[in-house]
Amino acid sequence: MIKMMAAVCRRPGMTHAEYLAYVQHVHAAISNENPVALAAYVQNHVFDAAFGTTAQAAHTLTVARDSVTELYWNSAEDLQATFAHEHVRTRVGPDACNFSDTSVALSLVAEEAEQPVTHPGHGYGYGAKVLHYLRAAEGLTLPEFFARWEAAHALALKHAPDAAAAIRRCVHNRQLPQFNPMLAYFGGKDAPIYEGVGSLWFDNAATVGAFRAYERALLAINADPATAFYRPDQSFFLYAHEVQIYRRDHGYTMAR
Repeated sequence: MIKMMAAVCRRPGMTHAEYLAYVQHVHAAISNENPVALAAYVQNHVFDAAFGTTAQAAHTLTVARDSVTELYWNSAEDLQATFAHEHVRTRVGPDACNFSDTSVALSLVAEEAEQPVTHPGHGYGYGAKVLHYLRAAEGLTLPEFFARWEAAHALALKHAPDAAAAIRRCVHNRQLPQFNPMLAYFGGKDAPIYEGVGSLWFDNAATVGAFRAYERALLAINADPATAFYRPDQSFFLYAHEVQIYRRDHGYTMAR
């Protein structure tokens, strides 16, 4: 399975609450009129975030994000069929101007790599989620970045036991660069393409703050040139509530 992830900023003049109401109840309904070949559609509604590590170094395009869209397909052919479909070209895509500042959209196509956690949860419906956007360290190939990231995750769980106790699930979303030419669909023509996004689930908003200890462990591991894997100054994370909009095996399932 492959997925497209789009971190979206609301259009000027729109409040965060107005934006979330629109994407969940209006834009999602337009998409669900004809899901085409979609396997699943998830919205992540952001309620807090932090960008970069210093004001001077933070990338100009890591602006505040209001949500992250996750679209899933069973194959590359299904992805391509969806974006080529008339409903997507004439109904879904054009609706973006009603809620999105497309000039700063950030997107990538990725595959998921499940990572072990110390105290896994069961099923879905966790109360809070972290989306950790990572820029790979300079000079690393994608396979090197993915391998070092995986190793750093395992070490971070050992070095931050309180965080390890709170994380219920972790997925590494690994960039599939062959799809980068398609990313203009969401806008952000000059936006950087992130090599990876870590998704971490927690029981609720009260425990999601444990991510900070996990992040500090990653930063310590990253400080060693032998294990460095990402650029903290150009990376950021979002705290969000996950809202399921559609699953093909369940049919139309827009959350309320």
